Amino acid sequence: MSDLQQGNNKDRFSAGTLRLLKLARMLGPSIILTLGKLCRYKVVNRHYFDEAEAQSKGVIVVLWHGRMLLPIYHHRNSGIASLVSLHKDGEFITQIVQRLGYVIHRGSPKEGGREGFNAVLKDLKSGNTLAMFPDGPTGPRHSIHDGIIHLARLTGAPLIPLLFSAKPCWRVGSWDRFMIMLPLSRAIVKYGEPIYLPRRMSGEAELAQWRDLVRDKMLALEQEIDQQMGVQDV
Repeated sequence: MSDLQQGNNKDRFSAGTLRLLKLARMLGPSIILTLGKLCRYKVVNRHYFDEAEAQSKGVIVVLWHGRMLLPIYHHRNSGIASLVSLHKDGEFITQIVQRLGYVIHRGSPKEGGREGFNAVLKDLKSGNTLAMFPDGPTGPRHSIHDGIIHLARLTGAPLIPLLFSAKPCWRVGSWDRFMIMLPLSRAIVKYGEPIYLPRRMSGEAELAQWRDLVRDKMLALEQEIDQQMGVQDV
């Protein structure tokens, strides 16, 4: 049950924001379902994900914050868990994706971070699949936060990049350049090769190396599918 349903947001959000949250909860899932059904997309390298899930040791699907929309549609109603921040944008996302079959834990670096981290850590240790946005919730765009690295090394769960590109599309003027596929657009949803991290790291230098490696692989995947679709990054 979300914070909005529990009535805990009355002190955090204005009356106008609460009305928008209710509207997002009512209309958001239908909009995503409609855009997804009207999008002609192909899925590439799904076997990376299926093979990792079959091992029942936990999987971390890694998505850029701005490239989440079509993957959310594609993996709807599959019980995937995620960690979503406690601020307003996170509440909007929560209201929508819970109705699409996702399990949402709440937490952020400033508030509830440890509780949220422990919740998704428990999910992974139970063999569940987790979706993470390493440059969210507020950027910088295409950055890798340490939390995802620690989750992977503590559990042994592979990181599997998952991105999409669509044409025509609309790019929101936000920090993440959020991509929205337009009706009747063509698109690619592509999985990257699993990335396994060592449980022990010697220090910040090695941690930084793994952050850079994950970032480079995700950027390469993004560039590849954008070129295939004829999409120019902005």
